[in-house]
Amino acid sequence: MATRVCLFLEEKEHVLEAWEDANLEIKRCVDKHRITVLPGRNSNHADVEVNCESIELTLKFSLRDLWQEKSLMLASINQSVVYDTDDENFDYGDTIPPFGVIELFGIGFKRGEATTEAEVEAFFLLLNHFLLKHFMMYVFLESEIQSVLPYMIEWTSSLKEFSHNGVKGYRVANFG
Repeated sequence: MATRVCLFLEEKEHVLEAWEDANLEIKRCVDKHRITVLPGRNSNHADVEVNCESIELTLKFSLRDLWQEKSLMLASINQSVVYDTDDENFDYGDTIPPFGVIELFGIGFKRGEATTEAEVEAFFLLLNHFLLKHFMMYVFLESEIQSVLPYMIEWTSSLKEFSHNGVKGYRVANFG
């Protein structure tokens, strides 16, 4: 787990990994894929492109290390934490880690004409696993993900909403 964008940038190889009993769509995403990671405007930013050639999918996005950038978004994210264990929205381990929180932004998505919905869903599931393998938590603002909103909202059942400057955001945490 890199946990920081600067450490993520130092890694030699980035790959999507399928699990043993993965379905055919996931295996097709992993087959003939390439992940390109380039430095962003400073060591707390990275530009990422994930290309799955065999199913004609490409996703470009940028990452920002919120703790290193001392982002005001962290206060908004912290307000979404439920501390009352009797509250029906309480999840065990619902905390904001003291590092390893990154924001996804600047998302661009291309898909081939023959790409199926099942392949797109598998691609985004793999991307979710990839991000949680490298970071403790990632967040995104709804305004940044409009082109892929249906797929990203379906990533996981552990999405928590927050509001930052009047814009709805989501946080995804790795609970274990």
